[in-house]
Amino acid sequence: MFKRIGIILFWFAVLNHICSAQNKSSIQSHFNSFLNDPALRGSMVGFSIMNADDGNMIFSYHDSLALIPASCLKIATTGAALGILSEHYRFKTKIVYQGNVDASGILHGDVIIIGGGDPVFGSDRWGEKEGVSEAAEQINQKIIRAGIKKIEGKLIVDISRYDNQFCCHSWACDDTGNYFGAGASAFNFGENKYDLRLQSGTRPGLEVKIISTSPELSHYSFENCLTTGGPHSGDQSNIYPGSTDSSICVDGSIPLSKSPFVIKGAIPNPSAFAASYISKKLYESGMLSHLNDWQIECGGIGNSNKNMTWIDSIQSPDLKDIIYYTNLNSINLYAECMLKEMGYIKKGIGTRQSGVAVVKKYWHDHEVDTSGLFMDDGCGLSKSDRISALQLCKMLSVIKQQFYYSDFLKSLPVAGQSGAMKSMGKGTAIDGIVFCKTGHINGIRAYSGYIKNKSGKWECFTLIVNNYTSSSQEIHNAIEKLLIGLGTANYSIF
Repeated sequence: MFKRIGIILFWFAVLNHICSAQNKSSIQSHFNSFLNDPALRGSMVGFSIMNADDGNMIFSYHDSLALIPASCLKIATTGAALGILSEHYRFKTKIVYQGNVDASGILHGDVIIIGGGDPVFGSDRWGEKEGVSEAAEQINQKIIRAGIKKIEGKLIVDISRYDNQFCCHSWACDDTGNYFGAGASAFNFGENKYDLRLQSGTRPGLEVKIISTSPELSHYSFENCLTTGGPHSGDQSNIYPGSTDSSICVDGSIPLSKSPFVIKGAIPNPSAFAASYISKKLYESGMLSHLNDWQIECGGIGNSNKNMTWIDSIQSPDLKDIIYYTNLNSINLYAECMLKEMGYIKKGIGTRQSGVAVVKKYWHDHEVDTSGLFMDDGCGLSKSDRISALQLCKMLSVIKQQFYYSDFLKSLPVAGQSGAMKSMGKGTAIDGIVFCKTGHINGIRAYSGYIKNKSGKWECFTLIVNNYTSSSQEIHNAIEKLLIGLGTANYSIF
């Protein structure tokens, strides 16, 4: 009997080896076709695919090569944030006052907003929070409920929880002016962005008129170098820091159209804007005695507890819900606030540097080799970031074993269905079975996530392409073809 079992196991192992070799060959065939695609000419490629449950490698190509990952770096940040802070973690914005409230409800002192790094306060992305105007009114109502009818002092915004390096030093200049390059402060307001409403000229080449901003940027002027493009030229505009601290430069072109055209920019000094905006709303409501009587505090006055009286706090949604939007819509601000928050919680210093140290330790403690991993930020906007396909795959394999895996999986765009993967593989074999974070900077494409194979098992994969010179459509088509090939390969049968 034992001899018979031994023979069965022997042939099972032989068959498994043969199938594995055949399937590896099948994957290699798909990958070789990918490498030979003209869209990849002159590029650097790193690729890795492994069993998601045990981390065993299935196939790899230059998987230890440290490459620029773009937004796929968010996997390292959001995965660590769920493990370190927990899925139900909430950022807290505190409101206190110093001074005395007299019998008539007049505060002879200051109201202090203590920023807690909440990246979604005042965001219009959340149903119950419909923008900066409602957020300012929320603060006003909390002050009223504390028995204060008028503030004779000023509004102080304490941003000491994080450092004042809102934007990463290695971000490109034209990124920091656009909404996706909004800086991360301890007090963020409306995702630190604004809409710029424009009207193109009546024919190509004419100047574009600036109509308005929302919210209003009363303390900034625009250096307008925009011109009108052709009717189908698309958005070719760029927003840069202006020639002065209070100016914003806009150049490039927008398409010819009778309708107003809206582009989104990043507010240069988000904390100062927030303090100015909220103080103005408090003044208009009759709460604040003097217009624009506000102050930014970097020294931690609100956390000293000296002569401070509690008013209330405002909490963010659960971290898992913030991460859902972070990965699905690739929101850089959210990832940067998580990075600084991890640094603050674990090291008492809310900086990118401290956050990076915490993130790297988290993955090292989970047996991911972090040698060669370089993070200048948490979102992947920096071209100084470096990570290998193997490292990202190992992280995904670790995440698969964690309590927060289901929340993380929900945050990833799905092929043919959502996010940046909505148009990838729609109606093909990979529609609905590839859950994948994407990354895209000029000359860089990265895809990292999970794929369910024909046997119903989950594999994790990472593809990073650097320095391609083909068009966006050509590289998209080449990657789509590869992913469809991976989805139809019948590997990991046993």
